Parts: sequence; structure tokens; C-alpha cells
Amino acid sequence: MLTHDDSHTQSIVIIMTGQIPDQFLYEGEAYDLVGLDGGPLYEPQDFGITPQMASTACWRGYQMFYDCKDGQLILDHMHVRTDDKITVNDISPRESGDSDEMVFFNTFYENLGLKTKFTGSMLLAKDFISEMYVHMGFQSPDSFKTVLELQVQDGDIIKVRDLSDKMEERRKQGRVAPTRPETLDEPDIEEWVKDRFSLDYKSE
Repeated sequence: MLTHDDSHTQSIVIIMTGQIPDQFLYEGEAYDLVGLDGGPLYEPQDFGITPQMASTACWRGYQMFYDCKDGQLILDHMHVRTDDKITVNDISPRESGDSDEMVFFNTFYENLGLKTKFTGSMLLAKDFISEMYVHMGFQSPDSFKTVLELQVQDGDIIKVRDLSDKMEERRKQGRVAPTRPETLDEPDIEEWVKDRFSLDYKSE
């Protein structure tokens, strides 16, 4: 376990864990969102909903589910921990989850059918390599066997690139995201945590 004399740094390292990503359905298969270059995607705040921390695995308090349908990015489901029970796009939320839903959410929206206004690129990934799991923030794109880059304009998917071979080459060359801070100095720890919680990447 990482240790440091500074109690604030210790708390950062100890209490945060791997985070639950947003999910996308693409050609009938589920993918995790692992990178963003552009925006915006929906957040509960867009609808007047204030999320609360759901667990150490979901500090932001929500998970969004999108469908890549007919060449468009559609917000389909939204799971939130919140005290706000607001109708969204004429859909009222459920307040109890099914057995296959994560119990730390308490508000569930289904079949929202909201097209996004996203413009930019995003990385979607599946087939996670379990031995590359990092117990902090979001998992990096190079820790998945299958990675797609979607280029999007105003919510319309205009191009899809398969980056799986590129990620495999990065793994072979050891050019992957660091699994721990460079040192135990507080600035290095905080910078590493910040990077692990960021989905930012630059499309090439």
C-alpha cells in the first residue's frame, strides 16, 4: 500500500478505487467509455438533478448508458444517486433497482431517447485485460483488447476507427498508462490521481 506522511495524501490513495464508466451499445455489444476529446455528453446536472457520491467506485454519483443507433449517439438510460426525483424527457424515474443493477444508485431513468450534441472523438473499449486493472479512477484504453474511436459531429457518428492493433503495440512496447505514481511525493501522487480520473485524450 502507498504511504506518505501527509494525511491528506494518504486519504486520497486509500479511499478512491476503480470507477464505473459510462457505457455505450455499439452494433449490439457493450463498450466502456475510456476517452474523450470534445463534448458535451449528458450529465444529470443538465436536467436539474444534483448527484451524490454513490460509493468509492462512483464518486460522481451516476452512470450514463448510450446507444449508437442509426448513426446517432442516443442517451438511453441514466442511473443516479440523488434526492431529486425529476421527470426527464417525459420519463419519470424508478426509485428501486432490479437485481442486476448496482445497489448504490437509487434513481433510474429508462428509454430516454435523447440525442446528444457531442462533437469530437471518443474511445470505446471492451475485452478488458484483468491483470492490467488499476484500483484508481478509470481504466486506461491500453488495458482493453478492443478499442474503437468514434468521430462525431453534433451527435452524428461520421467515422469509426479500430485502434485495437495500436493498443496492442503500445502494450508490447511498454507505452501504457502508469499504474502508480512516479514517487510517493504528494505532487506526484495528486497528479497521478488526477490523470486516472480524467478521460481526456487527443485524437490523432
